[in-house]
Amino acid sequence: MTEVSFIKSFLNSLDSRPVKLPADYVIDPERVPLRAPYVLPKLPSPHPAMPKRTANQRAAPGSSKSITVHVKSARNPVLEFSVPNAPLSTTTVEDLKDAVQARVVADAAGNKVPLEKIKILYKRKPVSGKTIAEVVADEPGMLSGGKAVEFGVMVMGGALVVEKQQEQQQEEEREQPSTAEAAAASGDGVLGTEAFWDDLQGFLEQRVGDKGEAERLRGLFKGAWGSSR
Repeated sequence: MTEVSFIKSFLNSLDSRPVKLPADYVIDPERVPLRAPYVLPKLPSPHPAMPKRTANQRAAPGSSKSITVHVKSARNPVLEFSVPNAPLSTTTVEDLKDAVQARVVADAAGNKVPLEKIKILYKRKPVSGKTIAEVVADEPGMLSGGKAVEFGVMVMGGALVVEKQQEQQQEEEREQPSTAEAAAASGDGVLGTEAFWDDLQGFLEQRVGDKGEAERLRGLFKGAWGSSR
């Protein structure tokens, strides 16, 4: 059979078939190749998610767990105090620096210590720019609140504790005699005291060698001083 005759017979066979498929036509499922399922894209949620709270955002009063902070310095200055009920998520290392600055001075003149010279330590390592919650983030027991945590302090160049400075000033004032006492300790104030005449009598007794004569001279000198006033 030649190609022309084959084509003619093939076209004749096609003419015998209907041009359109009937309404009850059913195709064999095994002859249909498998297709991947079509997945519709996800629709946006009608309720957007709330933004996550960061550590720097302030929480409402009473909503944050609190902790007792002990601040201690074993070196100059020797300082120790506590901050009770400090919120974990809002109390920062800078707040502790401010508390230390309020309790120490740089010198006897009362000048404040610069904040950059105050170092806050946690487990002997300096910390800065963090909240207490971030510092103790690796300790779940602390984050539950109601506990106590200790921070160290190091003041570069040293400082004076305000309370001790006040006590030192008060002690110096007590040691310095008042104006009235200073006036009494010189001039007529000295001659008006019995201690002066007792010292004079003792001196005369040593020089004269006679207790009675020293006592008589004491009365003589004291009477002459009294009549000259």
